[in-house]
Amino acid sequence: MSNLSVPERKQEAFFIKINNLLNKKDLDNHSQALANILMANYHVLNSDTLRAREFMTIAQPLVQSVNEASLYNQYDYVNVFVLRSEGDLEEALKVSEDLYEKVKDKWVLNKLGDLVLENAYINALFARYRESIQSLDIALDYSLDSNDPYLISETYNVFGILYSFLNDHKSAIMYFEKAIDVMQQHPNLVRNIYFYANLADSYRQDDQYEKALELTDKTMQLAIRENDIPLQAFAHQVKARVYTNQEKYEEALQQLKSAKTLQEQVGEQMFGYELYLDFASAYLKLGQIDEAEEHIELAIDSAKEAAKLDDFYLNKLRSDIEAKRGNFEQAYNLLSKSSRAYRQSYNDNLTYVSNLAREQLDQERLSFENKLLENEVALNSKYVDKYKSYSNFLIAFVILLFLLMSIGFWLFFKYRRLAKTNEQLALTDTLTKLPNRRQMFRKLDNEHVKSVPGQSIYSLIIFDIDHFKTINDRFGHHIGDKVIKRIASITQHTLREEDTIGRISGEEFLIILPETVLKDAEVIARRLNERFANAEFSDLAEGIHLTASFGVTEYSQEDERLDMVINRADRLLYKAKKEGRNRVISTFNNDDTDSN
Repeated sequence: MSNLSVPERKQEAFFIKINNLLNKKDLDNHSQALANILMANYHVLNSDTLRAREFMTIAQPLVQSVNEASLYNQYDYVNVFVLRSEGDLEEALKVSEDLYEKVKDKWVLNKLGDLVLENAYINALFARYRESIQSLDIALDYSLDSNDPYLISETYNVFGILYSFLNDHKSAIMYFEKAIDVMQQHPNLVRNIYFYANLADSYRQDDQYEKALELTDKTMQLAIRENDIPLQAFAHQVKARVYTNQEKYEEALQQLKSAKTLQEQVGEQMFGYELYLDFASAYLKLGQIDEAEEHIELAIDSAKEAAKLDDFYLNKLRSDIEAKRGNFEQAYNLLSKSSRAYRQSYNDNLTYVSNLAREQLDQERLSFENKLLENEVALNSKYVDKYKSYSNFLIAFVILLFLLMSIGFWLFFKYRRLAKTNEQLALTDTLTKLPNRRQMFRKLDNEHVKSVPGQSIYSLIIFDIDHFKTINDRFGHHIGDKVIKRIASITQHTLREEDTIGRISGEEFLIILPETVLKDAEVIARRLNERFANAEFSDLAEGIHLTASFGVTEYSQEDERLDMVINRADRLLYKAKKEGRNRVISTFNNDDTDSN
């Protein structure tokens, strides 16, 4: 029973079988140990950490008394998930890595995939994104080789979680949607309805509050129907985050209190840690400083290992508290400490993922069809081998083999063309046909690598259409899309042949200007601003007049990393919008912008 799939081990029928086994008299120690481990596995899969630990505590001395390697492995497998749920991430990671080395040539593929996927998730919690990507790559192979839709959907889900940690919410949304799509295509699977909650939280982080609330309500309805208490608690927590973003702090606190009441029934420490921090944030917004400080300490007490990883965020909250109390020097020191911790823990990884890992992850998605094709060819080969012994069908099989090879070659070339087409689509914005965010960052990285102060230079323009939401609300999204396409066309006809423009989000564009100094880049930005203001949109709809806000900067010898250039342009764009929009702010005309 230990080799059953995860969906089978989550079902009530599995619980009944194990419970009946535990109720039998005269069970030997081996059977008692395994039954308690499997019961713990059932409870941790259903998010009841307290009950899972109870059964693991019973199993531990029984496992030691049997002293059998395979039984220790089963114990460690379940213990990885229990330890992670309890917030002991270091121990969970150590146990999972040691266990994988012991069983990678022995266990069934989907169980190995489940173990490696948990390893990827824990590494993501540690902000060890390179290690997480490597584990995701292995988990993906296991999920495809085992043809396990549950494991495939879970892999997509961890991809989404990784992107969410990296604040790339659009990519997170894409992967959570794919996880849900796989789940819905296989209704025989146990419903992983927490995918909906993850997607709702990503919509919230992407400021799509209506979609977030709609999905949160759907999650709550399904969780109540399935009697999934942890998921009900998480749905309340996501709704509280939406309300906090919307500055509805009292409503947020009510949702958090409901989540806490439910969370205390299951005792998952990692969830409790995040919940206390959400309380602290809401109380801080309400000006209730003592309560905010108290909940920060409660968060740390609930999951000390997680708190060590989150040091930069905790110090940011403490800095805000000291600023509210008027202790500005202390607030500044804490903020500086937070910034240093963030740079030390995240900058290297974020730059790596922005310029390389995202491409790797998306290439894995594009290679799904090719890997599935390999599986299909392998199955065809087995089919042929199986019937070779029947000599009276030899001629028929030769013909069949020829047909299969022809189909195989046809499929191979078809999917090769499809892979190339998909790769091009993955690098192109579907609305404007311009390079998308991923392609622009790749081009920008190439430009950055070849730039040498005094020999080669480049400038960067980031601009955003002013009050674009008003155009969508007044004339409809179909007119808004046409306006974006018109702006893209005007920009392309204004720029030089060697310049590159790409669309990096809804109404935001990035322009790369090779061999261009800041002063010339500012001239180009002002020319664009003037042409947008004078552009004629009456053929689309009467009454459309628009402007844009621009942030302009250039590469300098102090820019050791690409993200320093991008962040500076972002800050200049933000300043342009803050100062009233319809203007160009550059490093040249902005005394307040530092070199970082």
